[in-house]
Amino acid sequence: MPPRTTPIDESEAIRSFLGGINVSKLTNDEFKLLKDAGYSAKAIELYMEKVNVGVIENPDVSLAYTGPCGDTMKLCLKISNDTVIEDAKFQYLGCPAAASSGSAITRIAKGKTLEEAKKITEQDILHELGGLPEAKLHCPKLAVITLQKAITTYEKLPKKTMVTAK
Repeated sequence: MPPRTTPIDESEAIRSFLGGINVSKLTNDEFKLLKDAGYSAKAIELYMEKVNVGVIENPDVSLAYTGPCGDTMKLCLKISNDTVIEDAKFQYLGCPAAASSGSAITRIAKGKTLEEAKKITEQDILHELGGLPEAKLHCPKLAVITLQKAITTYEKLPKKTMVTAK
């Protein structure tokens, strides 16, 4: 029998688990796999909605990192006044936990100074996501390392000189 690929039926139990989030982008099988694997409602939402997935045109820094598991994350940052992360977007090749970790770290990093962003931890991401399956706890680490490497790369770039009109 072929797998079911029809959109998920938004039953009361599913809406309750997800807090009313629209799950029509998932099939029954996809939703069940994520839920049974231990993904939180927030992690599923960020994965489904692809929060901050994309690229920034003319980023101040863009860096890709491949973790030990083989998942790859590319992070693009727009930094204002040489200190504040104005925008953050990412692309990924990997599992739903890598996607939701990338969404979480970009949400947390936006508006932070570079010094504040350097202090973002795996625990901060797990808190933002409401947890991840134990087998996927390496994904927040992938996101943190990618952000730290992007900031380090940015800080090594030649500083832009400001010219003011008189």
